[in-house]
Amino acid sequence: MRSFVIRVLYTLLFIIFTLFSLPYYYVKLRRRGNPFEGIGQRFGMYPRKKNSYLKGVDLWIHGVSVGEVLIGKVILKELWKIDPEIKVAFTTTTSTGLRMALSEPRDKCSVYYFPLDFPWAVKRTFSFLNPRLVVLIETEIWPNFIEESTKRKIPIILCNARLSERTEKWYKFFSWFMKPFLNQLSLILVTHESETERFARVGFPPERIFCMGSMKFDVADYRTDLERTTTWWGKLGWDQGSLIILGGSTHRGEEEILVKAFIRLKQKWPNLRLILAPRHAERAREIKSLCLDYGISPVMRTELETINDLQPSSDILIVDTTGELRALYEKADLVFVGKSLTAKGGQNFIEAARAGKAILVGPNMQNFKLLFKLFLDCEALTVVKDEADFSHKLQELIEDEKARKMMGKKAKSVFMKNVGVGRKTAEIVYNYLEYQKRLTAKRPFENLLKEAS
Repeated sequence: MRSFVIRVLYTLLFIIFTLFSLPYYYVKLRRRGNPFEGIGQRFGMYPRKKNSYLKGVDLWIHGVSVGEVLIGKVILKELWKIDPEIKVAFTTTTSTGLRMALSEPRDKCSVYYFPLDFPWAVKRTFSFLNPRLVVLIETEIWPNFIEESTKRKIPIILCNARLSERTEKWYKFFSWFMKPFLNQLSLILVTHESETERFARVGFPPERIFCMGSMKFDVADYRTDLERTTTWWGKLGWDQGSLIILGGSTHRGEEEILVKAFIRLKQKWPNLRLILAPRHAERAREIKSLCLDYGISPVMRTELETINDLQPSSDILIVDTTGELRALYEKADLVFVGKSLTAKGGQNFIEAARAGKAILVGPNMQNFKLLFKLFLDCEALTVVKDEADFSHKLQELIEDEKARKMMGKKAKSVFMKNVGVGRKTAEIVYNYLEYQKRLTAKRPFENLLKEAS
C-alpha cells in the first residue's frame, strides 16, 4: 500500500513537472532540430509495422545519450560474439544518442526513444518490446519503469553504475521514497570498489552490488576513426619532424592559454605545431579570430577539403568537425584535455591514454574523479594548476623526450590493464538471458501440471 501511494504521488508530481518544463524543452529541442521528433514514442506509441517481425526481444538496453549509448554498443558487440542471434531493442533519450544507436544492424537491433515515466507510456512500451531482460546504463532510475518491469518479472541490471556527489546527496535525501524501487533491481555493476559502499549507503541492495570496473576503457578501444584522417592529414604539409601539441575538448579560455604558450615555445622549437579541437565545433570561428588577434593565420579542418598542394598552410589547425578527435590523438606528441583549466568537470582523457600520449589536465576533473586518481597514482598524467604552470610543464615535456614518452607508456599501460569490462559484463548479461529463457520454457509445462492436478 505504501509503495502504491508513493507511486501515485510521484506520478502526479512528474506530470506537473513535465507540464511546467515543456516550454524549456521545446526551445532546447528546437535548437537541435525537430522538437516533435519521436514525441509519440516518448508516450509509448510505437509503429508496430516497424517491429512486426518481432514477437518480443531478448534484451532491452537503455542509454540516455551518446556516452551511455556507446557503452551499450560495447555490451552488444561482446554479446553478439557469444550469440549472434540475440534480438535487442535499444532506447535512448536524445536525438544524438538515437543516431549513434541506429548504426547497429537493423535485423538484430531496433532503436527507439525511451518513454517518459508515465505508467501508461511505460506499460505500452513493455507490451510492445516484450523483453526478457532489461539493461540500464549508468544510474538511470525511473520508479514507474522499475515497477512495471517487476510486475512482469523482468530482471533489471544496472551496468557501469556510478554516483556523483550531487546524485548521492539526492538519493540520501529521498531514500524514504527511492528505497522500495531500488530493492527491485536484480544486479548493480559499479565502476569502482569505492562505489560499492556508496551505492549501499543510499539504499541500493548491498547483496546485489558488485564491482566490475569502468567500461569507458572498452568504449575507447571499440571506437576508432583513424581511417577518417588519412584522406586529409597529408594536406597539412606537416613533416615527420613536427612536434604536435593537441588541445582536445577545449572550452573558452583554454584555447588562448594554448596559443600563448605555443607562440612563446615556437621561438625555441620551430618544428612545433598546434591542433585546437574545441568541445563544441561551432566555436571554431571564434577560435580562428583569437588566433588572428595574436598574428597567426590558422587553417580550418574543413578548408583542407579544397587544398590540393602539400605546402604547409599553417602551424595551427582548428578542428571544426566532430568525430575525429580520437584519431587525432594518434597524431599528437603531447595532449592537453580541456574543461579542466578554465572550466570545471573535465573531459574524457582515456582516448589519449589509449594512444599512449603524454597527457596534461587542469585541476578541475570532478566528472572523472576515480579515473583521474587512478592515472595520477600511476604517474600517467600531469596536472597543471594555472596558465603559468601549464606553460612551464609543457616546456619541460617538450625538452625531455624521454620523460614525455615514459608518461605516454604509463598511460597506455593503465589503459590496457583496465580493458575487458565490456566482455565480462556481456557474459553476465548472457547468463541472465539464458536463465530467463529456461524460466519461459518451463512455464507452459508448469501450467499443464496445474491443470492436470
